[in-house]
Amino acid sequence: MKIDHIAVSSNTEGDSDRFFIELLEMKKERTFVVSDDLMEQFFGVRKEQKIVRYGNDEVSVESFIIDDNNPTIDKFTHTCLIIENRENLIEKAKQLNFEVIKVPRKNSDSFYLFLKDSYGNLFEIK
Repeated sequence: MKIDHIAVSSNTEGDSDRFFIELLEMKKERTFVVSDDLMEQFFGVRKEQKIVRYGNDEVSVESFIIDDNNPTIDKFTHTCLIIENRENLIEKAKQLNFEVIKVPRKNSDSFYLFLKDSYGNLFEIK
């Protein structure tokens, strides 16, 4: 089995671009709109929806642009990404004002790392 893409929400396309392009260095592959009829059939929400797809050689992300200033209320759902240099990513995330959650592992010099985007989507970084 292979994952085709993950989907997240974002308040604005600019917020989404900052996280996926500036921080994670993904490419914007395409932007498209799903009709309100299809959205209702897929998700039970009758609202036309703009989606931006980002990708690289390893993964694709579809960001649902909700044009709403409310953050996510889901506190547990997250995506785990494997990154070559976590320290560089941490510094870049701080420069871009993304929340960095760094928790020491017991009996180890290592740590758990999570990043939170502007909407509140949570990404575990390994």
